[in-house]
Amino acid sequence: MEEIAPGSILQRMYFKKRIARLKPKRFCEIGSGNGILSAILLHNGYTGIGFDLNAEACRNNLQRNSRFVEEGHYKVINEDFLSFPHTEKYDLIFSSMVIEHLDEKQVEAYFTSCRKLLNKAGTIAIFVPSSKKHWGIEDEIAGHYKRYEFEDLKTIAKEYGLRITDLSGLTFPLSNWLLGLSNRLVAKNEGYKKNLSMQEQTILSGNRGTPFKTVFPWYLKIFLNQWVLYPFYVLQRLYKNHTGNLVVYCEYTLA
Repeated sequence: MEEIAPGSILQRMYFKKRIARLKPKRFCEIGSGNGILSAILLHNGYTGIGFDLNAEACRNNLQRNSRFVEEGHYKVINEDFLSFPHTEKYDLIFSSMVIEHLDEKQVEAYFTSCRKLLNKAGTIAIFVPSSKKHWGIEDEIAGHYKRYEFEDLKTIAKEYGLRITDLSGLTFPLSNWLLGLSNRLVAKNEGYKKNLSMQEQTILSGNRGTPFKTVFPWYLKIFLNQWVLYPFYVLQRLYKNHTGNLVVYCEYTLA
């Protein structure tokens, strides 16, 4: 099975565009999961480190990026980024679908740590689920505390002395059109997770493997790829400020 969800492909396409303008340096990915976004950076000349709470996801990450691990360009750590004894700084600190798993005190610790560990000219980048009116089954089984609106991300900048360099909604309207089907698949395959603790939900979210939701048969790559989905990439750029976006990407620098 391949990790080729349409919305995820659109997010990666935008991420590639954003990192292409940066000079390859040292990165830290928080919640690296199966290592897909780390791989994009590694293949573009970056070196770095990935943290994730899910042991299986870390093993998948190690396998995916084994060449870079063997060459000493990448490390995978199955620990909590917030409690890890860091000994170095980074030029890019980023996460995808992470801070929604944190309560208010943890969010404060997250951005305080990012500021402390970021080099002077570095970038903090985050993907978050957006549009509070779309709160649903996927939030309830994945250990989410909230969805973030554009204004929430602007508030974070003010509270932690950061400057926003990019704020863009992603995946609209494609993910919105597919949302009903997505919710049914999640309810069928992952509905049992509603009975788990928030911590258990969060750990499992690092490697979900839900058929036709997060993973797809390999042959569907014929249709689910960046070339076929390019028209939807154009649409997501046209609607980057739409309040119905289900995902928002934000970049910060030190103010």
